[in-house]
Amino acid sequence: MVELLWQYFLIFIMAATPWLEILIVIPIGIGMGLDPFWVGFISFAGNFLPILLIIYSLKWFQRTKWYKQWKARRRRKKEQKELKKREERAVTENQDQEAAGHSDQPDTRDIRDVRHAPRPPKKARRTRKEQAASIFHKYGLPGLAILGPAVTGIHLAAVIALSLKADQHKTTAWMGGSLVVWTIILTAASYYGIDWVTNLFS
Repeated sequence: MVELLWQYFLIFIMAATPWLEILIVIPIGIGMGLDPFWVGFISFAGNFLPILLIIYSLKWFQRTKWYKQWKARRRRKKEQKELKKREERAVTENQDQEAAGHSDQPDTRDIRDVRHAPRPPKKARRTRKEQAASIFHKYGLPGLAILGPAVTGIHLAAVIALSLKADQHKTTAWMGGSLVVWTIILTAASYYGIDWVTNLFS
Protein backbone atom coordinates (compact mmCIF):
# COMPACT_ATOMS: atom_id res chain seq x y z
CA MET A 1 0.00 0.00 0.00
CA VAL A 2 2.78 2.40 0.97
CA GLU A 3 4.64 1.60 -2.23
CA LEU A 4 1.51 2.28 -4.30
CA LEU A 5 0.95 5.65 -2.59
CA TRP A 6 4.60 6.50 -3.20
CA GLN A 7 4.19 5.77 -6.91
CA TYR A 8 1.16 8.07 -7.15
CA PHE A 9 3.07 10.73 -5.22
CA LEU A 10 5.88 10.50 -7.79
CA ILE A 11 3.29 10.91 -10.56
CA PHE A 12 2.06 14.09 -8.85
CA ILE A 13 5.59 15.50 -8.47
CA MET A 14 6.54 14.71 -12.07
CA ALA A 15 3.32 16.29 -13.38
CA ALA A 16 4.08 19.44 -11.39
CA THR A 17 7.56 19.64 -12.92
CA PRO A 18 7.58 22.09 -15.88
CA TRP A 19 9.97 19.98 -17.97
CA LEU A 20 7.87 16.80 -17.70
CA GLU A 21 4.14 17.60 -17.43
CA ILE A 22 1.27 15.33 -18.45
CA LEU A 23 2.47 14.53 -21.98
CA ILE A 24 5.21 12.37 -20.48
CA VAL A 25 3.86 11.57 -17.03
CA ILE A 26 0.53 9.96 -18.00
CA PRO A 27 2.06 7.39 -20.40
CA ILE A 28 4.71 6.60 -17.78
CA GLY A 29 2.12 6.09 -15.02
CA ILE A 30 -0.11 3.85 -17.12
CA GLY A 31 2.93 1.98 -18.40
CA MET A 32 3.81 1.25 -14.76
CA GLY A 33 0.47 -0.53 -14.42
CA LEU A 34 -1.20 2.12 -12.23
CA ASP A 35 -4.93 2.77 -12.40
CA PRO A 36 -5.64 5.02 -15.44
CA PHE A 37 -8.28 7.09 -13.63
CA TRP A 38 -6.01 7.94 -10.72
CA VAL A 39 -3.05 8.54 -13.01
CA GLY A 40 -5.11 11.02 -15.02
CA PHE A 41 -6.63 12.70 -11.96
CA ILE A 42 -3.35 13.02 -10.05
CA SER A 43 -1.49 14.18 -13.17
CA PHE A 44 -4.13 16.86 -13.75
CA ALA A 45 -3.89 18.02 -10.13
CA GLY A 46 -0.10 18.06 -10.23
CA ASN A 47 -0.13 20.06 -13.45
CA PHE A 48 -2.93 22.48 -12.57
CA LEU A 49 -1.96 23.50 -9.02
CA PRO A 50 1.33 25.11 -10.15
CA ILE A 51 -0.66 26.99 -12.82
CA LEU A 52 -2.85 28.52 -10.10
CA LEU A 53 0.27 29.42 -8.15
CA ILE A 54 1.91 30.96 -11.23
CA ILE A 55 -1.14 32.97 -12.30
CA TYR A 56 -2.03 34.48 -8.94
CA SER A 57 1.49 34.93 -7.54
CA LEU A 58 2.88 36.45 -10.76
CA LYS A 59 0.38 39.31 -10.69
CA TRP A 60 1.29 40.00 -7.06
CA PHE A 61 5.00 39.81 -7.86
CA GLN A 62 4.62 42.29 -10.74
CA ARG A 63 3.26 44.86 -8.29
CA THR A 64 6.24 44.62 -5.95
CA LYS A 65 8.83 47.40 -5.75
CA TRP A 66 11.68 45.00 -6.56
CA TYR A 67 10.05 43.92 -9.84
CA LYS A 68 9.35 47.51 -10.90
CA GLN A 69 13.00 48.46 -10.24
CA TRP A 70 14.23 45.43 -12.17
CA LYS A 71 11.93 46.27 -15.08
CA ALA A 72 13.15 49.89 -15.13
CA ARG A 73 16.80 48.75 -15.19
CA ARG A 74 16.02 46.32 -17.99
CA ARG A 75 14.28 49.07 -19.99
CA ARG A 76 17.29 51.40 -19.55
CA LYS A 77 19.71 48.70 -20.70
CA LYS A 78 17.56 48.00 -23.74
CA GLU A 79 17.42 51.70 -24.64
CA GLN A 80 21.20 52.02 -24.26
CA LYS A 81 21.73 48.97 -26.44
CA GLU A 82 19.44 50.33 -29.16
CA LEU A 83 21.17 53.74 -29.00
CA LYS A 84 24.57 52.08 -29.40
CA LYS A 85 23.32 50.12 -32.43
CA ARG A 86 22.00 53.31 -34.04
CA GLU A 87 25.33 55.06 -33.47
CA GLU A 88 27.27 52.15 -34.97
CA ARG A 89 24.90 52.07 -37.94
CA ALA A 90 25.37 55.82 -38.50
CA VAL A 91 29.17 55.48 -38.40
CA THR A 92 29.06 52.59 -40.90
CA GLU A 93 26.82 54.56 -43.27
CA ASN A 94 29.15 57.58 -43.12
CA GLN A 95 32.15 55.39 -43.89
CA ASP A 96 30.34 53.84 -46.86
CA GLN A 97 29.42 57.27 -48.21
CA GLU A 98 33.00 58.50 -47.87
CA ALA A 99 34.33 55.40 -49.61
CA ALA A 100 31.83 55.83 -52.44
CA GLY A 101 32.75 59.50 -52.80
CA HIS A 102 36.48 58.81 -53.11
CA SER A 103 36.11 55.96 -55.58
CA ASP A 104 36.12 56.95 -59.29
CA GLN A 105 36.68 53.46 -60.62
CA PRO A 106 33.77 51.23 -61.66
CA ASP A 107 33.25 48.01 -59.77
CA THR A 108 35.18 45.37 -61.73
CA ARG A 109 35.01 42.52 -59.31
CA ASP A 110 35.16 39.10 -60.87
CA ILE A 111 31.73 37.51 -61.05
CA ARG A 112 33.25 34.49 -59.37
CA ASP A 113 33.79 36.55 -56.25
CA VAL A 114 30.07 37.19 -56.13
CA ARG A 115 29.25 33.56 -56.88
CA HIS A 116 31.52 32.33 -54.11
CA ALA A 117 30.58 34.97 -51.60
CA PRO A 118 29.48 33.53 -48.27
CA ARG A 119 25.78 32.85 -48.05
CA PRO A 120 23.76 34.81 -45.55
CA PRO A 121 23.18 32.87 -42.35
CA LYS A 122 19.98 30.90 -42.13
CA LYS A 123 17.23 32.39 -40.07
CA ALA A 124 17.45 31.06 -36.54
CA ARG A 125 14.67 28.80 -35.39
CA ARG A 126 12.14 30.53 -33.20
CA THR A 127 12.28 29.82 -29.52
CA ARG A 128 9.37 28.20 -27.72
CA LYS A 129 8.52 31.57 -26.21
CA GLU A 130 8.39 33.20 -29.64
CA GLN A 131 6.23 30.37 -30.98
CA ALA A 132 3.82 30.75 -28.07
CA ALA A 133 3.65 34.53 -28.52
CA SER A 134 2.91 34.03 -32.22
CA ILE A 135 0.09 31.60 -31.37
CA PHE A 136 -1.33 34.07 -28.86
CA HIS A 137 -1.34 36.95 -31.36
CA LYS A 138 -2.89 34.75 -34.06
CA TYR A 139 -5.43 32.68 -32.13
CA GLY A 140 -5.73 34.50 -28.82
CA LEU A 141 -5.80 32.98 -25.35
CA PRO A 142 -7.93 29.94 -26.39
CA GLY A 143 -5.40 28.98 -29.07
CA LEU A 144 -2.45 29.29 -26.69
CA ALA A 145 -4.27 27.29 -24.00
CA ILE A 146 -5.14 24.46 -26.41
CA LEU A 147 -1.78 24.29 -28.19
CA GLY A 148 0.36 25.28 -25.21
CA PRO A 149 0.85 21.79 -23.71
CA ALA A 150 2.32 20.54 -26.99
CA VAL A 151 4.31 23.66 -27.91
CA THR A 152 5.71 25.10 -24.68
CA GLY A 153 4.18 23.16 -21.82
CA ILE A 154 1.15 24.46 -19.92
CA HIS A 155 3.18 26.27 -17.24
CA LEU A 156 5.19 28.37 -19.69
CA ALA A 157 2.04 28.99 -21.74
CA ALA A 158 0.38 30.48 -18.64
CA VAL A 159 3.37 32.73 -17.96
CA ILE A 160 3.46 33.93 -21.57
CA ALA A 161 -0.30 34.60 -21.59
CA LEU A 162 0.03 36.77 -18.49
CA SER A 163 3.07 38.59 -19.89
CA LEU A 164 0.93 39.46 -22.93
CA LYS A 165 -1.70 41.03 -20.66
CA ALA A 166 -4.22 38.18 -20.66
CA ASP A 167 -6.87 38.32 -17.93
CA GLN A 168 -6.08 36.32 -14.79
CA HIS A 169 -9.40 34.54 -14.47
CA LYS A 170 -9.78 33.84 -18.18
CA THR A 171 -6.25 32.42 -18.25
CA THR A 172 -7.09 30.14 -15.32
CA ALA A 173 -10.32 28.95 -16.97
CA TRP A 174 -8.81 28.32 -20.41
CA MET A 175 -5.67 26.63 -19.09
CA GLY A 176 -7.75 24.43 -16.78
CA GLY A 177 -10.21 23.48 -19.52
CA SER A 178 -7.41 22.71 -21.96
CA LEU A 179 -5.68 20.59 -19.34
CA VAL A 180 -8.87 18.56 -18.74
CA VAL A 181 -9.17 17.80 -22.46
CA TRP A 182 -5.48 16.91 -22.80
CA THR A 183 -5.64 14.69 -19.70
CA ILE A 184 -8.63 12.71 -21.02
CA ILE A 185 -7.10 12.28 -24.48
CA LEU A 186 -3.67 11.27 -23.17
CA THR A 187 -5.09 8.87 -20.57
CA ALA A 188 -7.30 7.13 -23.13
CA ALA A 189 -4.57 7.03 -25.78
CA SER A 190 -1.98 5.70 -23.32
CA TYR A 191 -4.30 3.06 -21.86
CA TYR A 192 -5.62 1.69 -25.14
CA GLY A 193 -2.28 2.13 -26.88
CA ILE A 194 -0.42 0.08 -24.27
CA ASP A 195 -3.24 -2.48 -24.21
CA TRP A 196 -3.04 -2.80 -28.01
CA VAL A 197 0.74 -3.28 -27.95
CA THR A 198 0.41 -5.87 -25.16
CA ASN A 199 -2.22 -7.85 -27.08
CA LEU A 200 -0.15 -7.62 -30.24
CA PHE A 201 2.82 -9.39 -28.69
CA SER A 202 0.92 -11.76 -26.40
